[in-house]
Amino acid sequence: MKIMVCGKGGSGKTVLTVLMAKVLSENFRVYIIDSDESNVLLPAFLGVKPPKPLIEYIGGKKDEEVLERIFPDIVKALAKAKEGIRLNLLPPKYLSLSNEGIGLMIIGKVREYGEGCACPFNVLTRALLGNLYLDKNEIVLVDTDAGVEHVGRKLEEVCDGLVIIIDPTAESLELALMLKTIAQNLGKKFWIIANKLTEDAEEPLREEAAKLGLKIDGTVRFDRELYMSCLRKEPLKSTTAILDLREALRKLEISSAGLSERNH
Repeated sequence: MKIMVCGKGGSGKTVLTVLMAKVLSENFRVYIIDSDESNVLLPAFLGVKPPKPLIEYIGGKKDEEVLERIFPDIVKALAKAKEGIRLNLLPPKYLSLSNEGIGLMIIGKVREYGEGCACPFNVLTRALLGNLYLDKNEIVLVDTDAGVEHVGRKLEEVCDGLVIIIDPTAESLELALMLKTIAQNLGKKFWIIANKLTEDAEEPLREEAAKLGLKIDGTVRFDRELYMSCLRKEPLKSTTAILDLREALRKLEISSAGLSERNH
C-alpha cells in the first residue's frame, strides 16, 4: 500500500511519518519516500545516513519538460523487475536502512540559490509511485512537501490513500478540507490525524473540524521528549506521541489490503 502523508507546513508530517514507520515496521516491511524538496532532517530523525537522491540515478535534475518527454525512459531505468519498480532492487546507495529495517529513499532537494523549482522532483515521484510494485507485506509512506504542490502534480492519483496531518490551526483545517475533497473525487481513502494537541486545544479543534465536515480519526498529544529530540536533530525519542499514534493506527486496522476503517 502507498500512503501519502500530507498537511500544512509545521504540522508534523515528517515526524509522524517516521513514527508511523516505526510502528508499522513491527508487522510490515516499510519504506519511506521523502518527496519534500526542502526539509533535510528526515534521515536524522530516522537515525540513518542520507542516501543518494534518486534524481541522480536518472542523470540529475533536468527541466520539467525534458523529464516529461523522457517519462517512459525514466520508468524503464527504474524498473529492475518485470512487475515494475522494486525498491529493494535499486542500487543500495539510493536506499538507507534503519535499525528497524525501515528503508529511506530521497527523491531530491533544492539546495542552491537559483536552482529552479521542485517540479522535476515531482515528475520523478509520479514515475516512481505510478509504477511501483509492492509485496503484500510492504507499505510505502510518502512524506510530501508542505501544502498543495503535490496536488498540482496529481501525485494523489498514484497512491492508495492519504493520511492528512492537522494541528490546532485554522490553516491546517482548511487544507485538510481541500485534501478530503480531492481524495473523495479520486475515490481514495483518507484519514485525519490531529497532531501536537494540548488538553485545552482538543475540544475546540474537534468543534472547528466538525463545522467543516471533518472527522478526526486519531489524535497525538504534544510530546516534550519528541520535541526535544527534533530540536537536537536526533533519532526520534517518544513515549506519549508514539503511544497515541499506535492507538490511532490500531483503530485504522492496517493490513495487507490497506487501511480498513470506513472511508468517511
